[in-house]
Amino acid sequence: MSRNPQKAYLLLEDGTLFEGLSMGKRGTAVGEVVFNTCTASYTSLLSDPTYYGQIVAQTYPLVGNRGVTAQNRTSDIMANGYIVREWCDVTAEGERTLDEYLRSRGIVGLCGIDMRRLTRALRDKGYVKGAITDSLDDKDTLLEHIRAYTISGAVEAITIREPQEIKAGSEKYRVCVMDYGFPREILEGFIERDCSLELLPASYTAEQVRALSPDGIFLSDGPADPDDNPAFVREIAEMTKLGIPIFAVGLGHQMLALAAGAQIEKMHQGHRGSNQPVLCAHTNRLMVTEQNHGYAVRRESVSTDCAEVFLTNVNDGSVEGLFYRAFPGFSVQFTPSADPASSTSWVFDRFMQMMGEARK
Repeated sequence: MSRNPQKAYLLLEDGTLFEGLSMGKRGTAVGEVVFNTCTASYTSLLSDPTYYGQIVAQTYPLVGNRGVTAQNRTSDIMANGYIVREWCDVTAEGERTLDEYLRSRGIVGLCGIDMRRLTRALRDKGYVKGAITDSLDDKDTLLEHIRAYTISGAVEAITIREPQEIKAGSEKYRVCVMDYGFPREILEGFIERDCSLELLPASYTAEQVRALSPDGIFLSDGPADPDDNPAFVREIAEMTKLGIPIFAVGLGHQMLALAAGAQIEKMHQGHRGSNQPVLCAHTNRLMVTEQNHGYAVRRESVSTDCAEVFLTNVNDGSVEGLFYRAFPGFSVQFTPSADPASSTSWVFDRFMQMMGEARK
């Protein structure tokens, strides 16, 4: 904890109040409040683009006992705020503490609250907006700001502005990556399989993609509501007509489903963590997956003529994966691991197989 603690608060839109201690930048931050059960480093968590516009509460009891070194990644922080039960202010020589890291990046944080109470509240209430603040002097006005808060234009705000090329050492396939705002670690799954990548802004059209003559198209993950992106969905629908294999993850999975005529629903409780169980209907094998989303493809809206639901979440029965019949493509809701030892790395191999078949 801080050696000079100052009071701070988390105020939810229904008036629920949590009192704790200020961490990071002092002030007020408004956003959609979500919790995450991952034990991932806070630098990775906070820089994840899928947390754009959100206040993240990390349920792990002690955060920050490993500080930030100069070698750590310095990606922009995408979350609006950060909440932990307890942070450690003792680090190795030359490392920054969590508090120092947040202050250097201008992020408002909160620690010392009853994290179990908050997690239960978020679990039971579903999606909740709130604010971290160091002052309740004008609580009514703050509540008005919280209730009026919306996340809009998320993909446009964080997608790359110009195409970027990543060359494989020994190129086997060329893949166009549509950047809707995603953690770059997933690209290792392609690079390790000898794929050269063309990272493209979200605004790229199907015609622009066709002109690049790729072997495959990857629709990345991203933040917010897929229904907020009708222009992107229309272009994805055009991409499905190109005959080029398509692989989609997260937000890309949802927008591909919309492009194919399915519907999206907002979940009462999203999936945020690294232990979501997913069952594969083809193999009857269980996978433990990493996920961060609050929307899902509505199962009843998936036409059997168009696609097959082949992956299902064991906890709530939600759609986790689709194989398409009308065009060469498949998608998953979770974030697959590039690690060959992972139970989810097979999705990259399946995409390689699809591109190989299309080339023949």
